[in-house]
Amino acid sequence: MKSVIKIAVLVLALMMSLSILASCGGVNEEITTAESETQSSDSTSREVHPSIAKKNYDTEFYISISPDTNQPDLYWVAESRSDAMSEAVYTRQERVRKYLGTEIFAKTTDGEDRYVAPFKAAVMNKDDSVHMLLTHVFYGIDGFITGNYLTDYNDIPEIDLSADYWKYDFMDELSVKGRMYLGFSEYNILRTNVVAFNKEMFDRYSDAIGEDFYTMVQNYTWTLDKMISIANLVYIDEGEMGKTENDTFGLLADLEVPSASLLQSSGINIVEMDERGAYKVSCYNATNKQKTSDLVDKLYDLVRSESAFFTDNIPLPARMFVENKGLMYLSRTTSLPGFLDNNIDFGVIPYPMYDENQKNVGYRSLGWGGYICIPSYLKDPVMVGETVEMLAFFSDKVNVAYYEKLLGKQVADAPLDKEMLNIVWDSVCSDFGLTYGSAMNKTGYSFMIPSIIREGSTQNLASFNATNEASANNGLKKFFNSIK
Repeated sequence: MKSVIKIAVLVLALMMSLSILASCGGVNEEITTAESETQSSDSTSREVHPSIAKKNYDTEFYISISPDTNQPDLYWVAESRSDAMSEAVYTRQERVRKYLGTEIFAKTTDGEDRYVAPFKAAVMNKDDSVHMLLTHVFYGIDGFITGNYLTDYNDIPEIDLSADYWKYDFMDELSVKGRMYLGFSEYNILRTNVVAFNKEMFDRYSDAIGEDFYTMVQNYTWTLDKMISIANLVYIDEGEMGKTENDTFGLLADLEVPSASLLQSSGINIVEMDERGAYKVSCYNATNKQKTSDLVDKLYDLVRSESAFFTDNIPLPARMFVENKGLMYLSRTTSLPGFLDNNIDFGVIPYPMYDENQKNVGYRSLGWGGYICIPSYLKDPVMVGETVEMLAFFSDKVNVAYYEKLLGKQVADAPLDKEMLNIVWDSVCSDFGLTYGSAMNKTGYSFMIPSIIREGSTQNLASFNATNEASANNGLKKFFNSIK
């Protein structure tokens, strides 16, 4: 498999596509400084595409957006606004319109899976009412493919998948039977997870911690055991019975997406291709069984330690973090802008590796964002291909703006955090078992980790796998057999 394509111009769109490869690919290159890996915010933007000439299609281009996975106003706005992010999105639309004569519009539907039926109807009716789809991270994707609703990117010559603003490896590893239906480029605003940390609290514990977080990441010493050992340094009991939200902890997290993603960040995938070329559940196979068991044991003990606060109340850890109740927080990237309204100086780093033996793979950030899909019926496929390509090509300034939205400052003023976000973008991955999870007979593997650490440890892991593995594998086999 090709090495992960570096994003040379991006100053990151976090959020994280993540994700979303025979599962997750890691960062194989050595980490260098932010200055050598990313362009500064005042660098020259892209203006003229090397292979697409300016023209005037004089037409409208419609994007359908699944809003639960993709925040619509990060992709399209109706008019110019005062904030930098909206202005950057609007400017991208105008750049495409002036370059190709295609005016961009967007439509959304409520609900995680309610975007599926309208998109299918548009393709079946051949009404050309949708030219590009931004999907949910997993809802509907298997049905789009088995029902022949999508175009293979290999059949769209206008899109240059060798360009650094497309994540080819990410797309290739989610391909099925050699067909690439799911797109991921700089146009995607990545949804993933990071470790946010309170810089003031870090200073208070710095002597005991030793290296700063940024140096750990750069030196590949940022591991799960290191995160746990640092978390164990912090617990301030406010005198109430047991752990409460009023206490102060070393680590905060909710028992949902951020906890689930610790499986992939540890170098373990739900599903991988076996030696016979079949995709099967791999997180508890002979290769991964011991490592997954050890991971579950570590997390089980961590959740029950006095230094960590894990909860099913999703908004609570974020609120505690901004109230200086946690040194570290397993945070969704979508939560970062909310920190800016509070008086907290925070930094961001990627999820830890399982151990230093993972250095050859690197950090892995599971993407929870959607994908760019192209309908199988189009009246003008060349126009659509060129417009999708130009939306990716002209996303450079949008990504600078998003970086600054996440950090709450100019990227030039936060070089280390900029470097960390770039590392997260470079390490974004998905898992075949997440993206095609709907094909696995509702076995729940995507949220296996939080489910098990709520209830018990290794014994429950074995029981979970014994109960669900055969059904999941049968679902995957049926999925592949249904692809015409």
